[in-house]
Amino acid sequence: MAAVLDDFVPYVKKLVADMAQDEVSMLLGISGEITKLEGNMEGLRAFLADAERRRLTDESVQIWVRKLKGAMYDATDIMDLCQLEAADERKECGGDCMEHNNVLLDCLQPLLFCLRNPMFAHEIGSRIKELNQRLEGIHMEADRFNFNIGLGSNLEQPREPTAAERSSQKMTSKFDESAIVGEKIEKETRELAQLLIGSGDHELKVVSIVGTGGIGKTTLAQKIFHDTTHFDEAELLKTTIKHAGAQHGGEEDKSLLMRILTEALSTGRILLILDDVWTLEAWCNVLSVPIKKASQKQPARNCVLITTRFGDLAQQMGASFYQHHIARADHLKDVGMEIVRRCGGFPLAVKVMGGLLSTKSQTKHEWAAVLNHRAWSVVGLPKELDNRIYMSYEDLSPQLKQCFLYCLLIPKGTPIFHARITSMWISEGFVQPQGGSNSHDDRLEEIATDYYHELITRNLIEPTYIKGYINRNEFTMHDVVRSFAEFMAKEDSIVVYDNRQIAGGSGNDNHVRRLSLVQNNLLAEEWAVLQRQDQLLRTLIIDCKINFELNDSIISFSRLRVLCIVGGDCDKLVASLCRLRHLRYLLLQRTNISRLPENIHTLKFLQRIVLQDDKNLENLPVAITKLANLRSLSLIDSNTNVVMIPKGFGRLTNLRSLYGFPVHMATDKDGDWCSLEDIGPLTQLRNLTLYGLENVVASSLAEMKMISTKEHLGYLELHWSNSRWITLRDEIGKQGQQQDVEEVIEKLHPPCSIQRLFIVGYFGRRLPNWVMVQATWAFKSLRYLTLRDLPCCTQLRDGLCLLPCLEFLSITGAPAIEKIGPEFQSPSSLSVASFPFLTTLHLGGLCEWKEWEWEEQGEVETSSAQVLMAMPMLKRLRVDNCKLCCLPPGLASSKRLALRELYLYHLANLTSVENFPSVVKLEVFDCPELKRICGLSRLQSIWIVCCGNVEVLEGVPSLDSMEIQDATIQTLPEYVTTVNPRYLKLICSKKLHESLLTGSSSAECNKINHIKSCAIYCIA
Repeated sequence: MAAVLDDFVPYVKKLVADMAQDEVSMLLGISGEITKLEGNMEGLRAFLADAERRRLTDESVQIWVRKLKGAMYDATDIMDLCQLEAADERKECGGDCMEHNNVLLDCLQPLLFCLRNPMFAHEIGSRIKELNQRLEGIHMEADRFNFNIGLGSNLEQPREPTAAERSSQKMTSKFDESAIVGEKIEKETRELAQLLIGSGDHELKVVSIVGTGGIGKTTLAQKIFHDTTHFDEAELLKTTIKHAGAQHGGEEDKSLLMRILTEALSTGRILLILDDVWTLEAWCNVLSVPIKKASQKQPARNCVLITTRFGDLAQQMGASFYQHHIARADHLKDVGMEIVRRCGGFPLAVKVMGGLLSTKSQTKHEWAAVLNHRAWSVVGLPKELDNRIYMSYEDLSPQLKQCFLYCLLIPKGTPIFHARITSMWISEGFVQPQGGSNSHDDRLEEIATDYYHELITRNLIEPTYIKGYINRNEFTMHDVVRSFAEFMAKEDSIVVYDNRQIAGGSGNDNHVRRLSLVQNNLLAEEWAVLQRQDQLLRTLIIDCKINFELNDSIISFSRLRVLCIVGGDCDKLVASLCRLRHLRYLLLQRTNISRLPENIHTLKFLQRIVLQDDKNLENLPVAITKLANLRSLSLIDSNTNVVMIPKGFGRLTNLRSLYGFPVHMATDKDGDWCSLEDIGPLTQLRNLTLYGLENVVASSLAEMKMISTKEHLGYLELHWSNSRWITLRDEIGKQGQQQDVEEVIEKLHPPCSIQRLFIVGYFGRRLPNWVMVQATWAFKSLRYLTLRDLPCCTQLRDGLCLLPCLEFLSITGAPAIEKIGPEFQSPSSLSVASFPFLTTLHLGGLCEWKEWEWEEQGEVETSSAQVLMAMPMLKRLRVDNCKLCCLPPGLASSKRLALRELYLYHLANLTSVENFPSVVKLEVFDCPELKRICGLSRLQSIWIVCCGNVEVLEGVPSLDSMEIQDATIQTLPEYVTTVNPRYLKLICSKKLHESLLTGSSSAECNKINHIKSCAIYCIA
């Protein structure tokens, strides 16, 4: 069920315990009953895990669990109401009653409250007393089930820490030699050690151990040197200095610590081990500079050993590297194969079990515990559901179980976005601050992200792929896994597709707490039924067309924490939104809403507001500035040309994300609307999107400098609208506006913490100076850079190539660029690699671009310096909508080994694609002059669409799959006879389709007789 018992009850108990210690219970005169409630919950904790398991097969236990969960849900509602009333009471007192330490006054506070609001005090007291009586009865009833006491929720106790738990911990330096069994691992150890200590020059050697989770990467690294630590940037430099035998003296300044480390490492040989690397931060931001500088100062060879499951990441951490793949440990082969056999040849089961095993220690004992676990034989699951998936689910922590089951509410086929689902988890209370901190905890979003990545690691959810690029911000759920989640959550979660109930409500529908409606149309009579039956809902997701006015009907669901409405007539329900006093998350997308309620400040728990693609939206209410708990506001794709944010918005100091902030024309400084300067106090911002920057005047420098002060800012979008500038006929006026935007962008200098930067619609003639060579080293965290719709930019600044950790670069919609010179990919200093970690490059919509000057370079010595290959880690390249006739020699280099994927679209002048020895995937689309494709010795997959003049396809001995699409061809191209793919997909004209299917043209059929598998389709 979506609320997992052995996490839900402790969560509610913590709420109660916090209130017992707070002045709220005293203020309301209910401290005695609150204390009793806390005690009742403590008595239930011991057997929650066993009850959660047994409910699957024992209907009587299921009924007992239902009663307990109902009581817990009621308890959370009561706690909310107490907090709300206490807040109103403080406001009514003017805050004075809490500022006195007078004992007599403290004793009188409950009485004073009762005198002011006797009805509420009596009602709350009665509800808590009744709740205590229910819990006492539930506890007595539990005796007859003989629950196992203290049974953990995971497969074996103690368990390895999860990724979320591990992120803030240090790994032990002790190494368990007993975990190593088999000559294979010993042999690998000897080979790797020899690789590290082998002869060589002064260079820094980077070695990576690459493989999926659970194959023994950490074990092998520990055999080389058993002292590893997980990345904690605050302590990493100090720890490294200490292990280098130097003293840091308690210094906190990062630059000074890096100098100390450089000196410490310059006196001897270095072996640095980075274990279980998931990101580049520890290496790029902290360790790479001092280690590389130290390596240049002393003659000994130095080594960095990396263990990671991501081959791309290993490549990005060193231009010259040796990738060392290790085999599975022999000692686990027998038990591992038995687990595989139990998966019955079901690929998904093998994948999920692999995710489970990757979290276990590599010992026969732990793997045998998985093999022999009772979950293999659990009864009660429908035959279409799999015990092996249940095993993986059973091993999740209670918090992760709740987060996993909640994912099923997002409609099938709808992208599930990381930021959205994690925000919902937080709003439902699944993610709690660590260490007993308050609701303003800085790490709530970080903890939720850790949960998200843990589910990906276990293969229960999967990141999406876009042209081979892994999009970790969006995920999907396999249909079988979704069905499993629906079954496990059926007691209190319902998903309805097209008027057909898929999951939910076994037994009494009155217990449903979460509802997702995915329909073509929602009828008024269906809505009326929901109002009567599902008044206990905590999450309501409506993704369908609503053909009637909701009006105030939403108040039937007064206990909602999460409300999402996509589409529909919502404008008239605005007035009733403030009746949803428990609401934490509000999403209104593609609706006709024009406003938010003027009294929105009464939603004191509201944490997140998403108003996306609401074209009628107008000014936000002044009361929004009183939402002290607000952590995120999004106005993306809404009417940002009209929407105004009121003055005082800077008081929302708890805000972490602000998307779609509308920057309006500067008018009266004492006006009622918010300017850029007003967001200065929002020091906790992590994500910021600014629209309408064409309205900023160059003189308002104080406003723009606010951006660079956001020391936590990791995501920034800067948007200009150039439509007015394009239509302006006054050339002098146009030049003046260009000068203004150029001055403005110079002042919009991002902070050093920035990781993702988007510049959109900028109509200046040049990019800002802060991306020049002298400034790029300030952006050591920048990994993703997108430049889109730059109508007047005539050249790319040479500073881009020195961004030290840039992984993704996209430049699109720059029609004024005619040539890209060597300065783009070649820095002025030949001893520094350009784009050292770039893996993905997209150049598109440069419709006048004719020349790309880039001569072939290798790693050769000159008299003055070493010339390094540009973009050594480039893995995928997309070029589209330009006038290039060929790709440059520097790109098509025999020494370029990382490039794997090449996408060439709408290139009217392209004549050939030649000599890309490392490319395994090629797509060419609408390249009418393309004639030759050759010299791709590792090519495995090719996609040729609307390229009717291709004559030569050769030098592709590894080709496995080929797809050809062209409605104009009447015969098969001759190059089909010169290649031997395993599979051919052909989408062609009706005439060719018929001749191949009927065999009427033996000449055409003979061209493909040698291909094992063919699929032929007709373009109508």
